[in-house]
Amino acid sequence: MTISEQAYTEIMQLIQEGETLDASDLEAFYSWVEASYEALMFDPVQQERFAYYCDSSCDSTSMRLCGVWMLKQSLFAAEEAPEEDYPRTFLSGP
Repeated sequence: MTISEQAYTEIMQLIQEGETLDASDLEAFYSWVEASYEALMFDPVQQERFAYYCDSSCDSTSMRLCGVWMLKQSLFAAEEAPEEDYPRTFLSGP
């Protein structure tokens, strides 16, 4: 699967922001969650997983860490998986 350079750059910025984000600043945190969800539009399966795992947690620190991990996974899969194998790769995960 190919990912646009703009989407790649946006996700990289969100990863960096998520790694340093103060999860107790709820306004900034939920803004980051929303932006991360929207950035995953190129991958509907990962976007759905992001919504499921991040919206189901009441612990913002855990949700932030899970969200950062999922953003990283979306980039890894986009770079490594052949386009036709991409959906099966993610469906085999948790």
